[in-house]
Amino acid sequence: MAARKKTVAAASETKTVETKSAPTVEVKAAPTAEKKSVPVAEKKPAAKRACKKVSIELQFGEKCIDVASLEGMAVAAWAEATGKAKTAAKAINLYVKPEENMLYYVIEGESGKVEL
Repeated sequence: MAARKKTVAAASETKTVETKSAPTVEVKAAPTAEKKSVPVAEKKPAAKRACKKVSIELQFGEKCIDVASLEGMAVAAWAEATGKAKTAAKAINLYVKPEENMLYYVIEGESGKVEL
């Protein structure tokens, strides 16, 4: 069988490539489009959502303790017990038992307790 030629376009020039079984086909490159400058709309920064600030206060007996101080007490006790920095505490679970006058915590998988 005779070798057939195939013409392929690449970057606005025509090349001929020999193949054994393909019929001859001519393909021409499309003319390049002119680049136009299109004005781009300026993007405005996204509006920040207002964070709600919730204050919870635990009152029992003669004591009045807010949640922020409970968290501070638990994190301080955890940092002292583990030797880690207070800022390393990311996952914090608090359990308050007023009848026992105790605060139980689980911080980064480690548990402990603090007297209120």
